[in-house]
Amino acid sequence: MPGYKARRYMQCRGVNAWRDQAEPCTLGTLERNRLIRTFASLFFATATALLGLGIIAPILPLYAETFAASGVEIGLVFAAFSISRALLGPFVGRLSDRIGRKYLMLVGLAIYATVSMLYGAVGSLLQLGVLRFIQGIGSVMILPLAQAYVGDMTPRGKEGRYMNAFYASQFFGIAFGPLLGGTIGSRWGYETAFYVMGGLTILSFLLVLITVPVDRTTRERHRSTPREIVPLRSVISHDAVKAMCVYVATRGVWRQSFNTFYPLYAISVVGVDEARVGIVLSTYMFAEGLFQIPFGFLADRYPRIRQIVIGSVLAPFVVLAVPFIPSVTGVAILTFVMGGFSALGRSSLVAIRTELGRSHGMGTLGGLMGSSFAIGQMVGPTASGVIVDLLGLGAVFPFAAAIGCLGTVSVLLYLRRWLRRDPEAREMAKHPIPARNGGAP
Repeated sequence: MPGYKARRYMQCRGVNAWRDQAEPCTLGTLERNRLIRTFASLFFATATALLGLGIIAPILPLYAETFAASGVEIGLVFAAFSISRALLGPFVGRLSDRIGRKYLMLVGLAIYATVSMLYGAVGSLLQLGVLRFIQGIGSVMILPLAQAYVGDMTPRGKEGRYMNAFYASQFFGIAFGPLLGGTIGSRWGYETAFYVMGGLTILSFLLVLITVPVDRTTRERHRSTPREIVPLRSVISHDAVKAMCVYVATRGVWRQSFNTFYPLYAISVVGVDEARVGIVLSTYMFAEGLFQIPFGFLADRYPRIRQIVIGSVLAPFVVLAVPFIPSVTGVAILTFVMGGFSALGRSSLVAIRTELGRSHGMGTLGGLMGSSFAIGQMVGPTASGVIVDLLGLGAVFPFAAAIGCLGTVSVLLYLRRWLRRDPEAREMAKHPIPARNGGAP
């Protein structure tokens, strides 16, 4: 059994060993400075990579249309990116729990950058779909592993604020991407947008390579005693994990349905250009990034399940109003509100995931959630494409809202069962402890 100082260090580092003896801890100056420096490096690297991804958000559906693609075919092109993420997410995350995160992230960024440069050279819809599939392989090695890296560093009791501050990087990156993408696509062509995405990913690669230290998991590979990892079957069967996966999967359906077909709806029905479509797509992500940080503090102080339910119901419900708003400014306001409610629900979910990740694997949970979201992104455009072909573009919005609200019902059922079965659930969820025999709670 390690001594007192060793146990204190492990607790400050977020390791769940000797959890029963854990006590409030403060990070030393050296440790705090290292955490801030690493956090900042990952924040800017992730924001840069996702800025490139956001650039093609308003471009790709229109680019696919140049190959005379139908609604279903456009949906399948988008789905190709998510198929590879769905298949590989849990396994890449679990691999990072065993061998480390930094080098897998570098491999993912290299794949991402290479594929980005090839987009402009495709000659058919099939080639476009293949590149999207390969880029999804790179994607699954980037964001989930970066989140797991930050989760490893997060001090106990501050899961909401640290992880959601990091999540803000992805939303700020994606928020400004469509603004740039819409402008670049309308002025200089689609191919230029793809090259800009590749260049930004290369910059992100260099940031991680130079400034991010080798993570703790990599160093622990050289220990004489292997690190124990919870079996994947046990992780998947956990009620809180099921709730997280359903949440992100249904969110992937309604969000990607909106992202795929709103640009077509706005241009063909409303009559706006690519740049103004980019503004609409950006306001959602900008609101996510803006509210993610303050809502992270709320997640550390107030009941988390209530925040999850409120956010996950109201965010998709707002989508119903989109067909009734004729102006781009009005829709941009709606998407801003939508992003705020999404941030409220996700902040508490991420905090629970980080606490649970200390015992079930940060990378494993990140991979499972990424995979679930990818499944939603895969199903959403495909199912919406069928609806568009049958009922028209306007039918996408009530479909998206219905999926989001139905998902919330399932999430709530899983979380309530988790509270009943797991004695540690109430603490993780910041859930009020009921009074017994008329006494104080």
